[in-house]
Amino acid sequence: WVSILDDSVLDFYNDLTEDYHLIFVDWHHAISWQGEVLSKFIHSKLASLSKDGASLLDCSCGIGTQAIGLANHGFKVTGTDLSPASIERATKEAESFGVKINFGVADFRSLEKDVSGVYDVVLSADNAVPHLLTD
Repeated sequence: WVSILDDSVLDFYNDLTEDYHLIFVDWHHAISWQGEVLSKFIHSKLASLSKDGASLLDCSCGIGTQAIGLANHGFKVTGTDLSPASIERATKEAESFGVKINFGVADFRSLEKDVSGVYDVVLSADNAVPHLLTD
């Protein structure tokens, strides 16, 4: 039982950080679109959730694509990621978009070590979950 989430994965995402936005044709549009779609989905599944100010942890936020989009839709977002380089970029991107997001480095397999508090929603999007596969 060996996790495939090892140093090579961390190195991969640290190295990818600068160019990560290029996986999208238009990253700014992707932020807006994903924020809208995810916000609608979350509220459709959690009807009692406040439309403004619900707390959300994006525990594999990368450079902030979903975190920024959801912050633009009124969520109080905390973003964590295994990659310090991604967190650094996400922080800068959130500032450039004019949204306040608390970012920090954390491994989503052991969030209890680095993240405290209670969240209305915990999100892990894109390609993070496949890294939980084992050999």
